[in-house]
Amino acid sequence: MCERSRRLIRRLRGLGPRGPALAFLLCLFGLAVAATPAAAAPSKFIYLLCDPALPGGNPPAASFTVNPGVPFTPFQTCAQPGGSIGITETGSTAGQFAWWSFAIPATPGGYVEAATVSGSASGLGPGNNHTYAYEQGWPVNGAGESRRVFQNSEGEAPFYFSYDIFRIFINCDGNYAPGCGAGPTIAIHDIAATEVDLNPPVLASISGSLLAPGVLHGHQELSAVAGDIGGGVSRLEVLVNGIPAPSPTLAPCAVAAVANPSYTGIAAFTPSPCPPQLKANWTLDTATSPFQQGANTVQVCASDFSTITEANKTCSLPRAFTVDNSCTESPVAGGQMLSAEFARSHNEEVTVPFDKGARVRGDLANDSGEPISGATICVQLETPGSPRGLVPVGTATTDASGHYTYDIHPGPNRRVLIGYRHDSFQVGRSIRYYSHVRPTIKLSAGKLHNGDVLKIKGKLPGGHRAAGRVVVLQAGALHSKKWYPFGETTTNAEGRYHYEYRFVNTTTKTTYGIRASVPRQDDYFYRGGHSKTALVEVRR
Repeated sequence: MCERSRRLIRRLRGLGPRGPALAFLLCLFGLAVAATPAAAAPSKFIYLLCDPALPGGNPPAASFTVNPGVPFTPFQTCAQPGGSIGITETGSTAGQFAWWSFAIPATPGGYVEAATVSGSASGLGPGNNHTYAYEQGWPVNGAGESRRVFQNSEGEAPFYFSYDIFRIFINCDGNYAPGCGAGPTIAIHDIAATEVDLNPPVLASISGSLLAPGVLHGHQELSAVAGDIGGGVSRLEVLVNGIPAPSPTLAPCAVAAVANPSYTGIAAFTPSPCPPQLKANWTLDTATSPFQQGANTVQVCASDFSTITEANKTCSLPRAFTVDNSCTESPVAGGQMLSAEFARSHNEEVTVPFDKGARVRGDLANDSGEPISGATICVQLETPGSPRGLVPVGTATTDASGHYTYDIHPGPNRRVLIGYRHDSFQVGRSIRYYSHVRPTIKLSAGKLHNGDVLKIKGKLPGGHRAAGRVVVLQAGALHSKKWYPFGETTTNAEGRYHYEYRFVNTTTKTTYGIRASVPRQDDYFYRGGHSKTALVEVRR
């Protein structure tokens, strides 16, 4: 048995055989789920007795003591409006006494800090010289209803006040002649005890698909079990990214709204008003706040019961998970098998000229191979090196044969993710679109003489990603298919290139074709390509 349990057993003395069992239960619960530290201050709540707003009036468990035949009659009318528990002298007597005695039980593992009691005394004569509730002098005879606060400074459990036991006492002094007649009455009601719950709740288990590895989509399940020794577990809730998710689970607690001279507010009518164990199951939509695309954290928090202070709360350590609902959800369920290819290449890759798109086609079927019609197919594109990652660009819908098509717009190299998602189920196919680069080219002149300098400039597509790229300048004779490199340069930060070339060996009038060729470069998001051909005439 753990040391925590031993300490609790010592604290729980007075609870009978339940004490060790409850302490051991907390010990076991405490080992189950790692959790963040609970609040330092204990929870406090009002435990109310003898008020008609409570079931049956919730009278205290009391014992009446009187000698046989003595005309002191007990009464307990807590369930009635204005009811109370007390004693009435119903006949003449001398030298006799009677009392009610009871204790206010403490919440398991805690203690009663204080009690507020309302009471009254009436019809007392000189012979009733030791008639009181708790201690001599209260309530005052004939003063009507009065209220008294009793402090339990030693934190006893259960609360017997300072005289070991709480008494409603009535007497008739035997030395008083001619004795006491019928009529004297003393009573108390609305006993509001401040219970101190020293033990925070513990989380016994947390499970569910929300904690599964991998990327999550749609609705996910989460379950938790919590236990508490004391006031019980009043609430289980989920925190997503530190924000409460909808639909906390509230326990059915033995409480009622009351308004009486001793207390106004929510009061418990047992010293353990909430269940010692609470289970909760949630279905959470990861597509709604406080969930977010990408990285998330989840915690489960259990609260015990409190009406005076903030309830003690224990939260599990944050668990990280990833959400991706970027694929548009299909209203049609049943899809299991998804295919995707380019119509031009009939495979999962295609390379096209600059400024040319490509058509994607494929099929969706269930696990038996039967087509799924009317389903939404999502399309996402990712440009290599782009910090945006995958970006949704559109959707397609399957026809009666489960077939779909989608046209990829011209642009740079991209990964194309074709997906089908219905709630938490998702399947995808990744294919590759490649495009040849087409830089621009501009010559400083269309006609030159041998010995003149030709200035060549242009730009590569891609913004800052086009910076530092190698550009090879090539020349070829008019109508020839052969190209010969004559220079090489590198683009600046804006993707622009510049080059100068002096003609020195042209002896007859010749027209040259000039183009800028960009070889394939691993970290550039175009395949290799070249510009259009620019013409320059060089004379002798």
